[in-house]
Amino acid sequence: MQSPEPSETEARLAAVLESVSDGFYALDRDWRYVLFNRAAERYFNVSSKALLGKVMWDVFPQGRGTPFEHACAAAMDKAETTVFETPSRLRPDRVVELRIAPMHGGGIAVTLTDITDRKRNEAARELLMREVDHRARNMLAVVQSIMQLTRAGDVARYKQIVMGRVSALARAQRTLASRRWEGALVADVLAEELATVGKADAYHLRGPAVVLSPQQVQPFSMVVHELATNASKYGAFGAEAGEVHVDWALEDDKVVRVVWREIGGPLVRAPTRKGFGSKLISDLARQLGGSASFDWTEGGLRFELTVAL
Repeated sequence: MQSPEPSETEARLAAVLESVSDGFYALDRDWRYVLFNRAAERYFNVSSKALLGKVMWDVFPQGRGTPFEHACAAAMDKAETTVFETPSRLRPDRVVELRIAPMHGGGIAVTLTDITDRKRNEAARELLMREVDHRARNMLAVVQSIMQLTRAGDVARYKQIVMGRVSALARAQRTLASRRWEGALVADVLAEELATVGKADAYHLRGPAVVLSPQQVQPFSMVVHELATNASKYGAFGAEAGEVHVDWALEDDKVVRVVWREIGGPLVRAPTRKGFGSKLISDLARQLGGSASFDWTEGGLRFELTVAL
C-alpha cells in the first residue's frame, strides 16, 4: 500500500487538530503562525485567518521578556520541550498548562490545556486529606479523654458507658459523611442520637432548618448523647409515658438556642454533685461557642444549650 499523498496527510492532520479540545498552534522558523486550530480560536477569541502568516511577537508583544518567551526560544533554538502552568492571560480565574515543543523540520508547536478543574480537584483532595487527618487526631484525643475520665463501679458498667460515648462519636461522623463533611442539620443529629435510646413516639423535635458547621457536629452530638443517656437511666425515657421535647430557634442568624424538656417521667431531684456527664456537657458547650444550663424541676429536666453559628 502506498503512503498517502502529503496533501492527504496534511488534511488528516488538520482534521485531528480541529477535533481536539486543547488549543494548538504552530510557528515556523521565522515565528510566523502556520497552524491555529478552532480551540485556540475560541481561547484567544480570534480567527486563524487573521493570524496565519503573521509574526507572533508582532501579534503578542507582551509575551516578550516572560517565561513564555524563554520557553519558546529554548524550543526553537535548542529543541527543548517545556511544560508549565500559568494563570490564563485572558481569564485570570482559569489555569492553563502550556506545552512548548520543537517540531520536526523546524519551528515550534504550542498546546494550551485548561487545567482549572483538575487543579481545583487536587486542592479539594488535599484539603480533604488534611481535614480527615485533623478529624482523626481530634477523634482519638476525644476517645482518650472519654476513657480516662469515665467513672463506673465495675468493668462491665465502664465498658457500657465508654462504648455508648464512642458510638455517639461514630454516629456524628456518619451524619457528617452523609453531607460530604459540609456540616449537618440540627434535626438530623438529634434524630440520630435519640433513635438509639428512645421509642419513636417518645421524643418530639421542632425547629427550623439550621446547619451546624463540621466542627460543631461532634460536640453537639455528644451533648445530645449525654442527655439521652441520662433520660434513659433516670428521666423521661425510663418511664412508660415519658416524653422528651426538643425545640430550637435561630436568634439573629447568629445563635441557635436548643431547649430540652422531659415530661411524664419519674420525680426528679437535682444531683448533689456534678458528675462527669454534666462536666462534659459544659465543656462541649464551650466548644460550641455557647453555654449550657440545667433546671432540675420535679416534673423533669429542662436543659438549654446555645450554639454560636
